[in-house]
Amino acid sequence: MKVRYLPVLAVAAAGALVLTACSPSSSPGTGQPAAAVTDGTLNWALSTDPGNLFPQGSTFADSRQLMAFGYDSLITVDDNGTPKPWLAEKWTASSTEVTFTLKDGVTCSDGSPLTAQTVADNFTWITDTKNSSPVSGTFVPVGMTAKADNSARTVTVTSPTPNSFFLELLGQVFIACGKAIASPDKYSSAFDGTGLYTLSAVKPGESYTLTRRDDYTWGPDGTTSKTAGLPKTVTVSVVSDDTTRANLLLAGSINTGTVVGPDAARLDAQGIPGLPLKSGSTELFFNQAASRPASDPAVRKALVQSTNTKAMADIMAGGKGEPFQSLLSGKPTTCAIEDVHKSAPAFDTAAAAKTLDDAGWKVGAGGVRSKDGQGLSIKLLYRNSTEKATAFEFLADEWKKLGVDVTLRGGDTAVLNDLKSSGTGDWDVIDWYVGAPFPTTLVPFFSGSTSSNFSKINNSTYNEHVALASNKLGTQGCPDWQIAERALVSNADILGIGWIKNTTYTRGFTANRSLQIDPWSIRQSG
Repeated sequence: MKVRYLPVLAVAAAGALVLTACSPSSSPGTGQPAAAVTDGTLNWALSTDPGNLFPQGSTFADSRQLMAFGYDSLITVDDNGTPKPWLAEKWTASSTEVTFTLKDGVTCSDGSPLTAQTVADNFTWITDTKNSSPVSGTFVPVGMTAKADNSARTVTVTSPTPNSFFLELLGQVFIACGKAIASPDKYSSAFDGTGLYTLSAVKPGESYTLTRRDDYTWGPDGTTSKTAGLPKTVTVSVVSDDTTRANLLLAGSINTGTVVGPDAARLDAQGIPGLPLKSGSTELFFNQAASRPASDPAVRKALVQSTNTKAMADIMAGGKGEPFQSLLSGKPTTCAIEDVHKSAPAFDTAAAAKTLDDAGWKVGAGGVRSKDGQGLSIKLLYRNSTEKATAFEFLADEWKKLGVDVTLRGGDTAVLNDLKSSGTGDWDVIDWYVGAPFPTTLVPFFSGSTSSNFSKINNSTYNEHVALASNKLGTQGCPDWQIAERALVSNADILGIGWIKNTTYTRGFTANRSLQIDPWSIRQSG
């Protein structure tokens, strides 16, 4: 089965069918709380097609948003970072071992019981190297083992290495039922989980229809199928354009969608409510494979020094770009930094030229630099959008002034993902984003020899402090995690470009938002 290696956190957006929604906070003209809607329909627009819906086959944000309707996790984590029961009623945890006790009476959508062995089978599938699951090394430590006791309803998972947020990361894993684990390909566009909703209709690339189960009783905070305000039907459409999603929200044709940049300002001006989540607008990754120019630290440093991140952020955010704060984003942001941009080599074009001169990259014919017969040629890839195109054209022009031969190419997320993970490595700098709430989630992207570390980063300071932090439980390791993060940025292994307010707008309902909106928390009113 082919899996998709896509950003852990990406901008999710939402679908387009007609529904006029009223304010979620009060009834019109009364100032009184609005009544809960019974068996309503919620219309959602995602920005990209979710693709593979087998939960252990993708960590892409829009995939996980749709999966969240059909699959539950063992625990949930609130905005303060406190673990709360979900499929598990209780647990014991250390940095290397967690034992979960499952709630009694949890059933899959076909009515079969969820067993401890099925939960263990999920983790075994993830860690089996032949499956190449992107969940392995992201939410589940490589080499982790799982043992079930069906009679006691317990699952014990053990990591070969310590992990500061072992429990919390396991809580990000959606649990599939037995048929999906046995035949993942059959569930790339279907659900087989314990979730609140079933997938009743699918038109890949166009729309998905979700229907609430009648027998769900085990949700967080006592949520059941009978909880007031839970929609009966959720219709999800794929609407790739921010402006279109904004127009549909303004017209009341959809209830929810994520919109950023200038179009978000239009929605804010009209008082459309939403759930904001601050994150990086993008990050630049540098291909450090031995044959590529960016394997030279001087080249990476000079490219960073000649990147006007403020100007690029303003272009992408309609003049309201903010400095990049942290590699961590989402809720809860544990160990996050608020000013990691200060650790990057400062923007200074004269200093950038000196960096290259001192490293032996001399300006030659046509104004292009070279060293030892190799021209300084950079293939720069970016994800398509009007704002991105303008920003990266600006960046390419600045790098050309430095003496870099730049080939600029735009493409959609799936195309760029294939290019960076195809194994050919025919790129030098790529516009990508891999934010997450817990620092341990990001380690595979910045170290090691797995495919997740697609830019071949090997930062000794980062590795040293990750090892130190991993031996400390929870937030005790934050000082080391922060040193590790700053080391990546100061070494020009990664460059954050701006910080944006990524808002999922919510007409006619309230909800919790972590990396995605939690479907069990949706409460329609009107």
